[in-house]
Amino acid sequence: MNQYKQQFFIPEGIYLLNHSVGCLPQKTASQKEHFFELWKSQGSEAWEEWLSLIDGFCQSLSTLLNGYPDEFCPQSNVSSAVCKILHSLPPQKNRFKLLLSEMDFPSIGFAFSLMQRLGYQIEFLPANNGIFSLETWKQYLTKDTQLAFITHAVYGNSFLNPVTEIIQYAQEQGIITVVDIAQSAGVVPINLRAWNADFVVGSSIKWLCGGPGAGFLWANSETALNFAPIDVGWFSHENPFEFDIYNFRYTNNARRFWGGTPSILPFVCAQLSMDLINSIGVDKIRFHNQRLTEVLIQESQAKKLNIITPLEPWQRGGTVVINFNNNQKVYERFQQEKISIDVRPGFGLRFSPHIYNDEEEIEKVIALMQPGD
Repeated sequence: MNQYKQQFFIPEGIYLLNHSVGCLPQKTASQKEHFFELWKSQGSEAWEEWLSLIDGFCQSLSTLLNGYPDEFCPQSNVSSAVCKILHSLPPQKNRFKLLLSEMDFPSIGFAFSLMQRLGYQIEFLPANNGIFSLETWKQYLTKDTQLAFITHAVYGNSFLNPVTEIIQYAQEQGIITVVDIAQSAGVVPINLRAWNADFVVGSSIKWLCGGPGAGFLWANSETALNFAPIDVGWFSHENPFEFDIYNFRYTNNARRFWGGTPSILPFVCAQLSMDLINSIGVDKIRFHNQRLTEVLIQESQAKKLNIITPLEPWQRGGTVVINFNNNQKVYERFQQEKISIDVRPGFGLRFSPHIYNDEEEIEKVIALMQPGD
């Protein structure tokens, strides 16, 4: 039996929606009460310890992603983090283009589109059968580009962009880089020091099993001070407790991107969950996920189904996406059998096994797929 099943609350049936919301760890559910105990017993005096819990969240992120704790800034979600970065860009003559891809999550496109009000040109990198080659990236990373947004694992087909190589080339052109790891953190090993991007944004709700509301922004300590966010508050200040309304000074690290009075509880939950993921090890999760997804892919190929996720293990994240002839019909079949997946228009059905899934579950999923689907 899978030893990790007992450490999570798993909905009835077979749960393969880990690309959307990871299952709640039992440890998180039992230990989050510390937040409420502080509130109950200390009232306003709880703030000092509450803020130390935020420090703990950043420390856990640094362990997960190989960054320094003060390079991380809590955010409510990825879109919020992206907006703060976009509205902090320093003026650069003859650099008026912002680059993202047509397969990025739509919320990111919405944030970028509003930058046209400020005179920026938005350009979308076209997908070639769901794949973005390094050569295509190089073609679009031109001298008039100020910022490139790079999704690590594409939400629609789980394609892994060659992030290291893209960043290296972009830096040679003087282009600011932002990497989105919302669909990869917790299932694909990530080393921020090796990437050396300017920014990395992510979320705890998916593979990290940390719930909603605990996003994050990583700002490279070598370049962070070049950016002056507009959306600020007293926790963006060098000394939040100075209380001088006439004197704002950005803090000298990533927390200049923070803002006003912070939320605490989502980050408490996320840290507890992240600590469990760290204790298991992302390398182990990656190996387990790839073993299960390889079975799913091979059996689906045998049934001649249309797999749109890259077949090479090194080229895909934690999700397998299959485009059936009638996605809605097949989706309803899985729903009737209490198999939790989802469907995305233009892509197909998404299957994402985590550390608490097992091969027996994958075999049951495969048995429901029919040749000709």
